[in-house]
Amino acid sequence: MKDVLIRSVFGALFLMVVFTPFVYDVRNGGNIMNMVFYVFTMLGTHELFEMSKKSSFKNNLKAPALLLVTALFMPLLIQTASQFFPLLYNPVWDFILQTPLIFVLWGILILSILVMSYWIFKREKIDFVFKNTFLFNFFYPLLPMWILACAYTFSNGETKTLLLIVLLPIYLNDTLAYVCGRLFGKTPLIPSVSPKKTREGFIGGLIGAALVMLAILYFTDQFTKANALAIVGVSVLASILATLGDLFESKLKRSIAIKDSGNILPGHGGILDRIDAMLFVAPVLYVLLALIIS
Repeated sequence: MKDVLIRSVFGALFLMVVFTPFVYDVRNGGNIMNMVFYVFTMLGTHELFEMSKKSSFKNNLKAPALLLVTALFMPLLIQTASQFFPLLYNPVWDFILQTPLIFVLWGILILSILVMSYWIFKREKIDFVFKNTFLFNFFYPLLPMWILACAYTFSNGETKTLLLIVLLPIYLNDTLAYVCGRLFGKTPLIPSVSPKKTREGFIGGLIGAALVMLAILYFTDQFTKANALAIVGVSVLASILATLGDLFESKLKRSIAIKDSGNILPGHGGILDRIDAMLFVAPVLYVLLALIIS
């Protein structure tokens, strides 16, 4: 009971950290979420290099990796700060960050997610990624978080609300999959990767997330046939990608025989344990939806 309480409290605090800046940004046209994305990426990079110490490979490039994260996020952080300190604004950053290169990197990200998903099913162990942790860190977690931050920064207030549509199914799927798994779970999903995950939990999370999103659509007077089909499609895709993201991190930890990526969040583990699903879902779907409605 105590463990459930601790997990619930810190889970709620985590969601507050994510959604409070988001609400501010939507209401005031800001980009405070960039600070969240940056901090998550820095912590994720730190955890990844700490995890590499449990592997049979030596990696001594954590400081350069953290500097790379800061260098890539710096233009975005300057844009964020310019809302409060207009003298910091420089249109050069707009030009740099809105070039077609972003879409090329988005394509590379999708390809890397497909490769990592392939490893889940076809590789017994994936600790080989720690042969070059600096390079792996670029694809996981730096590239997903940076692309998401770039797309978010140059979205208007209405488009920014898409982040909520992308993130909600992740947390709904996680919660409902856990509940359905505990109540009805009998058949392991992929026992060699995550013994506690069940097919019943996966199906319950997927269907449950879609139903809750439909209910939200209905009670906010946005329910139309087109909107319903769109929200179900987004929810289902988000649930599938979220599950793959969770399984990938589980396999990564299992490959080096650790339980959590860190201990920053009591009851949850490390920051990578909390954003593993988000890394596979958020940048892919947010950019896709932003392109569709633009």
